[in-house]
Amino acid sequence: MSSIDEFLEYCTQILNANIGYRSKTIIDKVRSKKKLNEKSNLGDFEEFINLIELDLSVISGKNNAVNICSAIRSKSIELNISKQAMDIFNALRIESSELSISEFLKKINVTDVCTFRTKPMEITDEQTPIKFTINKKIEEFLKKHILPNESIINGFATNLAFKFCEDIKRVKKDVIEKVKFRVKNTLIRKAIRNEIRNFLELFPQPIQTDIEDFVKHIRLSKLNFQEDELRQQILDEILYRKFYKSQDIVESTELAQFLDIIKTYDNNKDIKNEMQRQGIVYLIEDESGVSDKLLDEYIEPITLIERHVQRK
Repeated sequence: MSSIDEFLEYCTQILNANIGYRSKTIIDKVRSKKKLNEKSNLGDFEEFINLIELDLSVISGKNNAVNICSAIRSKSIELNISKQAMDIFNALRIESSELSISEFLKKINVTDVCTFRTKPMEITDEQTPIKFTINKKIEEFLKKHILPNESIINGFATNLAFKFCEDIKRVKKDVIEKVKFRVKNTLIRKAIRNEIRNFLELFPQPIQTDIEDFVKHIRLSKLNFQEDELRQQILDEILYRKFYKSQDIVESTELAQFLDIIKTYDNNKDIKNEMQRQGIVYLIEDESGVSDKLLDEYIEPITLIERHVQRK
């Protein structure tokens, strides 16, 4: 496969992962405006990528387009360096040893020696495994983005996958699964915390049978929780109230917006449409598509949260 074919195939792969079927239209349009061949230099590749970025900005926004094209630019540099390395090899094999360095570089069409970069060192057993590093990067990303939209996830996953030579779709799936887990876990913890507070308002000094009845009550809900942990949370809240006034949990702006969607719309269809519009429908998607069952997993704790608000 030629370097041009490899580059175009990579462009298609990146765009498919981010914008789907529209990728072919964009690439065909750009190819009609800017031709690439084996004589094309890095400037030609940059012009080609700029045209892609321009069209992407219209579809997915400027920031997402920049993130996607950042990976494509890195690939173009990599291919150009590989081609130059082959030119150097061929020149060294056939040229006279008396050829000056400046003439040699000019002959292989290299104008800036600084464009070369060294191959990254292979990771040894003593160094951090790549999978661990990727997970760490994802955790850092999720600290800044509690509930990112799909466009932000696409940009992050594309850059991370390229940096560590991983499959983009697999990295994106890992990010989404972690977001789902965190959002569900946050909502469940908030719902249980609210139920505990409601319970203690009715029974400020509960006896053991009161606590066990409450555990049975929570067991009837569809919340996923550990009973021993629930009992400990009740005791912790009782101790906390001896010295402080109980305070509401303040959720992030992103999560608050999600709660508003559930609270605002009366039926699942409208909820799903609004989640699609805001780019967070991936929360309720599985292999078969958008799932009402997954949606119910979010609605249940949110219903409990709202029940606490209405009691105030």
